[in-house]
Amino acid sequence: MRLGFSLGSCRVSLGFSCFALLSYCALFSGGLWTGAFFLGVLCHEGGHLGALALLGAPPGQVSLSALGCRITPSAKRSLTWGESTFVSLAGPGANLLAWAAGQAAGWGERHFFLCCLGLGLLHSLPILPLDGGLALEALLSRQLSPALGETLCWWVSAGLVLPLGILGLLVVFRSPGNFSLLAMSLYLACYLLGKETPPRRAVANRGKTRYNSPDYGEKETCGYVP
Repeated sequence: MRLGFSLGSCRVSLGFSCFALLSYCALFSGGLWTGAFFLGVLCHEGGHLGALALLGAPPGQVSLSALGCRITPSAKRSLTWGESTFVSLAGPGANLLAWAAGQAAGWGERHFFLCCLGLGLLHSLPILPLDGGLALEALLSRQLSPALGETLCWWVSAGLVLPLGILGLLVVFRSPGNFSLLAMSLYLACYLLGKETPPRRAVANRGKTRYNSPDYGEKETCGYVP
């Protein structure tokens, strides 16, 4: 279930899970943390949008859900692998810069800046489909090939999800009721298990098409929601 509307040439869609998350935060975290988290997300997505604006590549579609925002550049302007890396890292970069500014001003312990720190660190992790994972995939695709870059990034992501899940369990034991990191780890694991990598695609399309067709590699360049 989604609510959609247009802002100029950009199509915006809001998933039901987005409103469910805000309701959950308001009920169990309080209005102050909910507002701070929302502002942190705006800072994060503003980093992505700002990077696209600097590159002259306005977004063609923005999709919001409980786990974040997926921004798809307009078809009028395709991004290089290097530009895709820059756009992907601009989101967590904006969060970390905001937190650093708060620290310098002596406000580092305030809710907004703590949310920025958490979002910045989380989305810097080289795990798909987080921004750090998308940036790593773009770098590997540029240096190697799209197919090999995607495959290697999947294995790097899979190797990091397990210790992240263990850390999530430790957090639950030390802070009963704090399931955020564990839930995120489970989501990332499910995403990776369901992701169609080039080897899987090749097996599925054996005798039909080749996975390195001319349109291979066309994908979203920022955002962290499947």
